[in-house]
Amino acid sequence: MTLSWKAFLLRISKLFGVISSKTGTAFYTGFDVRDGVLRFLRLNTGKAWELDIRHLYDIYCENGFINTATIKRYGNHRINSPSVAVLMAIGCIDRFGQKIG
Repeated sequence: MTLSWKAFLLRISKLFGVISSKTGTAFYTGFDVRDGVLRFLRLNTGKAWELDIRHLYDIYCENGFINTATIKRYGNHRINSPSVAVLMAIGCIDRFGQKIG
């Protein structure tokens, strides 16, 4: 089952604390949603990142399996790992990349 846009956005808006990448080698925090963009920091580097929420939702809707290679095919070369981490954190994919909700 695929979440509606509204449910997906609600889950994104509730992100808080620290989430880790799938491999546990990167950590993200400081989540803020504005104008369709999720902004956050990568703790390891202190670098600010931005993620287009609509683009991430489209990837989620179109795929039953999502990993960094899947996201890379959509042209998100810079934000592959954070995208997977966000989808895992909001309960849309499991740690194996399978869509769960």
